[in-house]
Amino acid sequence: MDAWEIDRERVIKATHLSRKPAPKSALVALGSVLLLFVASAIYWSDSFGAASLLPASRESVFSNGEYWRLVTSLLVHSDWAHFLSNAVVLGVLAFLIYGYYGPLAYPALTLVLGTLVTAISLHTYPAETWLLGASGVVYLMAGFWLTLYLLVERRIPLKKRVVRAVGFGLIVLVPTAVEPAISYRTHLIGFVVGFGFALAYFTKQKDALRAKERIEYEYY
Repeated sequence: MDAWEIDRERVIKATHLSRKPAPKSALVALGSVLLLFVASAIYWSDSFGAASLLPASRESVFSNGEYWRLVTSLLVHSDWAHFLSNAVVLGVLAFLIYGYYGPLAYPALTLVLGTLVTAISLHTYPAETWLLGASGVVYLMAGFWLTLYLLVERRIPLKKRVVRAVGFGLIVLVPTAVEPAISYRTHLIGFVVGFGFALAYFTKQKDALRAKERIEYEYY
């Protein structure tokens, strides 16, 4: 081996996350927030008498066969504060996930897995307990984005990536106060499902993601 081959360092200068998000990312994010608002407004006003048909409980879904509630319960919120707490973070994550991983990751698989999160959560509650809100999906998306950030963004040292991911989680995902009406177990289930989703996605797309890295060698 020549001396010059020893005295060099492999440096990753660009990754999949170095590029700009897809052009329609902002529209997708805005459309997602608007959908939550419209559905929530229908719930608040009981337009068309639909309010009672939108939330989900274990009894309504699995005993009565009203499976649409697994989807509609993700869209409706109890009040403005509940809506805003989910809509802002969901909009940001929708922009990022659609922008960098495409429509299959968001909204397609996110919606499918969001219904799974709700189904699992319902089985942890009494049959008559009602769930509503997008928080399970928000935590699913956060688990997906943060896990892939740790795996993909190799321009940054791993320790620094972990610090940034933990900082994001503490600021955005950890509540400042415990509220009895909030289903924190749904948050946890959503995050765990998002983590698993990210690992599966990365395993499938690893070669394609790594192919987008730009590697340079620094000699010394």
